[in-house]
Amino acid sequence: MVLWSREEKFGSLVSDGDCGLDVSVQIITLNEAADISDCLSAVADQKGAETLVIDGGSTDGTCEIAARYGAVVISAPDLGRGAARALGYQSTPHRYVAMVDADDRLPPGWLEGLILELQTGKYAALQGSLRVKDPANFWTKGWNEYFIESIQPTANSSMVGHPAVYTREDLVATLNDIGHDHEDTQLSILYEQRGLRQGISATVSYRTVSGTWNENRDKWIAYGRGYRDLVRKHPEKGASIRRHILWTIPILRAWKPVLRKRWAQPLFGLAMGACVLWGYLDSRPSGRRKSKTLNE
Repeated sequence: MVLWSREEKFGSLVSDGDCGLDVSVQIITLNEAADISDCLSAVADQKGAETLVIDGGSTDGTCEIAARYGAVVISAPDLGRGAARALGYQSTPHRYVAMVDADDRLPPGWLEGLILELQTGKYAALQGSLRVKDPANFWTKGWNEYFIESIQPTANSSMVGHPAVYTREDLVATLNDIGHDHEDTQLSILYEQRGLRQGISATVSYRTVSGTWNENRDKWIAYGRGYRDLVRKHPEKGASIRRHILWTIPILRAWKPVLRKRWAQPLFGLAMGACVLWGYLDSRPSGRRKSKTLNE
């Protein structure tokens, strides 16, 4: 594992022309040993200038695996996801930052294609489309349909999740008190307030997802608690988030797949919506956990 200060890292970088695309690929981890190898293997083929792994205190060998793949590992055990993201993009001089999660699987050319699209469209943030890697059962197929409905290519979006590419300049300028859960949603809200352009590309990447009820239940309850905390931070978003929980998740995104003969999708949507609502109404603290935005 490599630990470094910002000044030490900046002094060790070679020129952009020698190390590929002018982008830092950044991954937040906490006990991701089961996923990180496949993620980093795919990232290694993307021609990025560097790979940073900002680790929240893993005890399962995540950091050692990341180091074997040539990633620079920053140990940040006392930070939540939002602060860890901020540490990552403050710790690189590169022009672009790609935010990736350990369960993402980037196909060849994904990073180069998104950066070109971001440059051409003058975006501050551009997310890729998502599909499930090898959907095989009710839960993984349900996630795949959810991704199809929730992450649709658009030239202009008010919400960007991961994986995505950002301009570092705009990230640093937007630096704020980003919370732990739904940190990408909070960042998108701040981008929207600043009038920065965000979009979703048709370029597809893949994700491994939870394939059991227990795993998904816990994940969705965590989502709900994150939305609860998000509304406390941005009360002006309360109505839209409650509509998202009560209508978009269980109804809108669950019934459209029926038109494609995905008959079981309403059950998936109802289960997801009920668990998210449970978490949203829960009064207990969110704590530290891995989560993603529900725009994904």
